[in-house]
Amino acid sequence: MPGSSSPQSNGLDHVVVVGGTPAQWLDMSPADWAARLVALAKGAAVENAHWVTLLPHHGAEFTAEERSEYNVLMSQIPSISKVSASHGDRFLWQGFNGPRVIIDPVADGHMRFAATVEGLRTKGLAPELVDEDVLSDAILFPADQEPDLVVVLGPANLIPDSMVWELAYSELVFIDLGWTEFVASHLELAIDDFNRRHRRFGGLDS
Repeated sequence: MPGSSSPQSNGLDHVVVVGGTPAQWLDMSPADWAARLVALAKGAAVENAHWVTLLPHHGAEFTAEERSEYNVLMSQIPSISKVSASHGDRFLWQGFNGPRVIIDPVADGHMRFAATVEGLRTKGLAPELVDEDVLSDAILFPADQEPDLVVVLGPANLIPDSMVWELAYSELVFIDLGWTEFVASHLELAIDDFNRRHRRFGGLDS
């Protein structure tokens, strides 16, 4: 109602959460990961989001040996599966009838973008057919919506290395805490902040 101070829903379908480094991810146990994925899904479920994508904030990319170790680690988490995107494998988790969580350990967003373009090329897609929609579908796969909200675990003066495409139309909320400190209530607070905003969809306030 007019004059109300309560949050107004902006429509939230896809949330990106950015935190930690590939090395920190690799140090987690399967039980740690299961708890973190539940927290991500629980936090996003307050607004009935369908997708959560988890990206590292920054850090060195996995070596071939570390990637193999990471794949073994993730395979031990219940309700998780591997999906093949144009830029490489991602993991997909859904532990209940809530948001599906995509886990992508690539810490360099430019690398992910370049690998997506190369992946489309090797699949034989003609260059003239590669437009914004095609790129978006490939980069975000298996999510089928652009991110509405990006929640960054870290200082507000440091844009994560892992994001390029995801920044285009998303609202950003920074939470200055470490990766290991994250719980569901932090994501709920970020969504509450999101709902209090007037969305600009990539534009600037005049």
